[in-house]
Amino acid sequence: MGSLGAPEIILILIVLGLFALFPVWGYRAGSKRTVGPVGGLLLGLFLGLIGIIIIYCTGTTKVYDPNLYNYQDQSTADELQKYKQLFDSGAITEAEYNVQKGRLLNQ
Repeated sequence: MGSLGAPEIILILIVLGLFALFPVWGYRAGSKRTVGPVGGLLLGLFLGLIGIIIIYCTGTTKVYDPNLYNYQDQSTADELQKYKQLFDSGAITEAEYNVQKGRLLNQ
């Protein structure tokens, strides 16, 4: 009565396999969504199939997308040149140019 037979061992392996399946699935699915890989892993681990459904209901955009904002870093020289062109074209006054120049050079 104390030993495990083949059906019990197979059942234990299936349960352990399902216990490992949902966290791995959640990790992989979460890494492609806003939940993130760690959030997906935790949802899969603690909520199982319900957690996987929650992951798939979230947005598919990653939290950090470098192309989300079309922002280009500009050096101080580039910004100073931009303000100089604005001053030369008459778009800003000399006082505004000097304020921006002082701000850029005092950073």
